[in-house]
This record gives sequence, structure tokens and C-alpha cells, in this order.
Amino acid sequence: MRYFPIELDLAGRDALVVGGGREALAKVERLLEAGARVTVLATGDPDSALRTGARAGRFTLHERELRDSDLEAPWVVFVEPGDEPLSRRLLEWGTRTRRPVCTLDRPELSTFANPTVVGVGGLTLAIGSGGASPGTLRRIREDLSALFSDERFTRWLTTLATLRETLPRGERARRMAAAVRGFAVDAKLRFPAWFERGEEPPDA
Repeated sequence: MRYFPIELDLAGRDALVVGGGREALAKVERLLEAGARVTVLATGDPDSALRTGARAGRFTLHERELRDSDLEAPWVVFVEPGDEPLSRRLLEWGTRTRRPVCTLDRPELSTFANPTVVGVGGLTLAIGSGGASPGTLRRIREDLSALFSDERFTRWLTTLATLRETLPRGERARRMAAAVRGFAVDAKLRFPAWFERGEEPPDA
């Protein structure tokens, strides 16, 4: 499956998150960072952090099932996996109304794929696998976050930003290209032993 990557401007716009677990909580945090007005629908026993955030007025939490009226306002809808009939209902609604709907880690039940985001040291990277392996993306995010947490990288970006602001347009491209000459990211890939031996993945 191939996707066309875009960035949504959600500042001041409504977003709906259906689910009450850790995955829903992580998505709520990212939506709040983007400036969205977030409503969460959660049945059962939602994560305590969701209740805490709602009590603090950061977002709205309803502990009940989805209603048709809940779909009037949102620009985008995220759904925790686990309730396939609900995901299929929202996929049909999103396709019909041309609104973006994403069931997390289930691209076949989504109209778009939400990439994993690395935000550290002043850097933001979005990475995706087309839904092939969310676990691999989580590991890449962890490794990149550790790499770019080096305090020198934050100072590096700050130095370059300051330099760029002082340069006239006619000199900016040449001087910035010269400034970043010599910067590089050295990395290597490491795979589990079963893969290197050409074996089947372990059961657990």
C-alpha cells in the first residue's frame, strides 16, 4: 500500500479519538501538540491519564459509545484497534464524507496512515512503513530519539538558525551550505539472529 504524505493543519479544529487505552492517550497528546480541540470517546475503564487530562480541561472525555452526532464536527478521527465493526463503520463514514479516518495499526481499516513521529532536539521526523510493521517504527523512533537527544544537536540547530537569520537572502544558500558541510549521521542496521540465519520468526 502506498500513501501520499501530507501534514494537516489542525490548529483550532476538532479531532475525535475513539478508545481509552495507551494508544488513544498517545494520539491525544500529539493532537493537542498540533493545537486541535480533542474529544475522546471511551467505554469500559479508560486510562487514568485520560481522566486526569479531561479534569484539567485539556480535552473532552465522554465515557460512552459513539453516537452519530459525534461525527458532525471532527476534521479527523482516530480509532483504537479491537472493535472491527466500529472501525468498518467509521471507515465507511470517512469514505462517504471524505473525512480522514485512521484505525491505529490497521491500514486496511483507514483512509490514511499516521506516521510515527520523532520530535527531539528541535528536530521533527515522520516515518512510516505503510502499515507493514508498527513495532519496527517504534524501535526506530526510540533509537532516533536517543541519537538526537545529544545536547550538541540542539546547540547545532540553534547556531544554524541564528546564522540563517543574520544572512541576507543573496548569501543565505551558499553560506548555509558551507556551514553544514561536515555534518553527518553515522548509523548501521542490526537484525535479530533468526532473520540473519534465514529462519522463520519465533512464535513468542
